[in-house]
Amino acid sequence: MVTRTLPPMTSDESHSVASSVVSACEQVGEMRRIRSHVTADGEHSYCEFDALSADACRQHASLAGLPLDDVTPLGLEMGPSWAARGPDAMR
Repeated sequence: MVTRTLPPMTSDESHSVASSVVSACEQVGEMRRIRSHVTADGEHSYCEFDALSADACRQHASLAGLPLDDVTPLGLEMGPSWAARGPDAMR
């Protein structure tokens, strides 16, 4: 999970950033953006990537010209289907 503090952006700039994210993933290789969320105030984003390493995420941010505050490796996804499996889901 990549967290960013974003500069103020117009709608057109946001679309341009989305294109640069895709292009940078292709340049890094073996990297795919899963989803991104921007806070309601537009000041922060949380982006989930399928990447080989935190360094790949840092390289991606540099290529895309985006800030990067932190990279946190994700583990277990605890969504509704996981909860429905009960306590044995952790084993």
